[in-house]
Amino acid sequence: MKAIPKSEIVSARYREKMEQRKSLLHSVRSEYVKAAADLETLKGEVIKTIRGESSFSKELLNSLIAEAEAKCRELQENLEAAQAAYDEGQAVMASLNTQYNDIISWAEMYDTASIEAKKMIVSCLIKRVEVYRDYKLHIDFNIDFTQFCEGLDIVTIAA
Repeated sequence: MKAIPKSEIVSARYREKMEQRKSLLHSVRSEYVKAAADLETLKGEVIKTIRGESSFSKELLNSLIAEAEAKCRELQENLEAAQAAYDEGQAVMASLNTQYNDIISWAEMYDTASIEAKKMIVSCLIKRVEVYRDYKLHIDFNIDFTQFCEGLDIVTIAA
């Protein structure tokens, strides 16, 4: 584990997924800001209609405002979902960093530890070992080692 850089293990595939989430968040946010500005423009036109300075009818403005409000609500929900997905990704990244640091610290302790301490370290990493005929083994780890080494698949978490 020490031979492989932390950035390669923790964030190789994950960084790409986070960039996608970040770009989605920015695009949804810009769409929402634009829709909110359009709604405010329409509401300003209502005041002009009341004063008799606008060429738009009340009915047309009412329908345009209703559509703009619905679009703003939809974009607000999309923005909240994108923000939640991004925040979740940040939390997963922090968790991966913690797991990596734990494994490295255990590896360093393991190299210099006594036999009793090595047994304790192994018991922290391994939940269960099953031995079958012909010396076949099944080992349950406390952490998901394959996901940790290959990078976390965001699609699996988001689903």
